[in-house]
Amino acid sequence: MSLECQHVRLLSGDGFSIILDKKVAEQSATIRNMLDMTRSVNHDPQASAMFTEALTNEIRFPDIKGKILEKICQYLYYKYRYSNEESNERVPEFEFDLEISLELLMAADYLDC
Repeated sequence: MSLECQHVRLLSGDGFSIILDKKVAEQSATIRNMLDMTRSVNHDPQASAMFTEALTNEIRFPDIKGKILEKICQYLYYKYRYSNEESNERVPEFEFDLEISLELLMAADYLDC
């Protein structure tokens, strides 16, 4: 598998670009659906409904600021790291500034993460 297929680029509305591991990015259901190469229309495998993002591995979020997208990516790594239910490891709290809590909540809701 090529390096391009293993990573995804997320672009914020204010021009920031974040590259992260595709497995980490797919902790978000919205991103996972956008990158799904096997989507079909009405369960018809012949009819493709792929997003352009699935071909380019690049997703633009024009309504999300760079600092919010960065914190979302930090959370996706956190979720990926600590989602192993079999682990007996103590899970630390995910910390963020209260000033960004509303924007962060709205972005997390949209990204379903």
